[in-house]
Amino acid sequence: MSEAELHMIKQRMVQGKLNKAQRGELNFLLPTGYIRRPSGEVVFDPDEQVQQVIRLIFRKFEELGTLNAVLRYLVKNDIQFGIRVATGLNKGDLEWHRPNRMTLQNLLKNPLYAGAYAYGRRQIDPRKQQAGRPSTGRVVVEPDNWHVLLPDCYPAYISWEQYQWNLARLKSNQARAQELGAVRYGPAILSGLLICGKCGCRMVVQYAQGQHHRYVCCRQAVDYGGEKCQQLAGTALDKFVSQQVLQALEPAALELSLEAASHLEQERYQLDQLWQKRLERVAFEAERAGRHYRLVEPENRLVARQLALEWEEKLALQQSLREDKSAILPSATSFALKSRA
Repeated sequence: MSEAELHMIKQRMVQGKLNKAQRGELNFLLPTGYIRRPSGEVVFDPDEQVQQVIRLIFRKFEELGTLNAVLRYLVKNDIQFGIRVATGLNKGDLEWHRPNRMTLQNLLKNPLYAGAYAYGRRQIDPRKQQAGRPSTGRVVVEPDNWHVLLPDCYPAYISWEQYQWNLARLKSNQARAQELGAVRYGPAILSGLLICGKCGCRMVVQYAQGQHHRYVCCRQAVDYGGEKCQQLAGTALDKFVSQQVLQALEPAALELSLEAASHLEQERYQLDQLWQKRLERVAFEAERAGRHYRLVEPENRLVARQLALEWEEKLALQQSLREDKSAILPSATSFALKSRA
């Protein structure tokens, strides 16, 4: 078979794959939070804890605004991801993993969580492809350049508008001159918000001995070797802006305080629900291990000893989770007193 014939066959296969994707029938590996039934229908993961964790991540990103903040929140409250095993003997089993930055980023950027079927999110750039390695050179492209985008194909965790807002927020968090940038450490409260009135560039923060700071427009000096446009004393400007903000919010201070207290109580309730589901899962596993031990014949000591060890491990894990919950989540009474204070 000649190379021309092989090329034609390959092109037909690629076109057939694209046609199938345009009908929304090309299956791919589903992200966490979804499963595919034997009929081919894609539905939410039946595990309530998996769904609740995913919704919590989207809600916290909308509130906190950065991946690092969401990741720190999950680690602080010992919240784990539920992931279905994709291959092997344990295919379909649910495993719990510690959160990581890449998983969070993929979750926020995946349009399937907004109910959309997408194909061609990563395409091959011939300029970056290596000779003899056809799988190299893949780059992420904008949604307008995707091969296929079919909205409202799957059950959605968030709306399409929320998905687009998440992408825009992730882009604005990048450390670039034209972007707002993420909130960083330091006493400066106007970092990334000031625009130079002379040249229109974004002003940066400079710290002197780690204490005093100032806002400087140095883009012309950095890019073109010119002079700095201007600089402002950071402490005085921050104080002035803070006073103006507090003065504007003063009429609604009571309402804001009540809303903040309500938000804290709601967040505590949601975390408590997550921990209750986690404890319920461990209690079920411990009870199942106990049933296995009680059903074994006492004379079969080789099996009985192993089942006893497994039962003890499940009971120890159950007790450990109870202690972790008490350490991470305050009691309802103490939490109410703190929120009212």
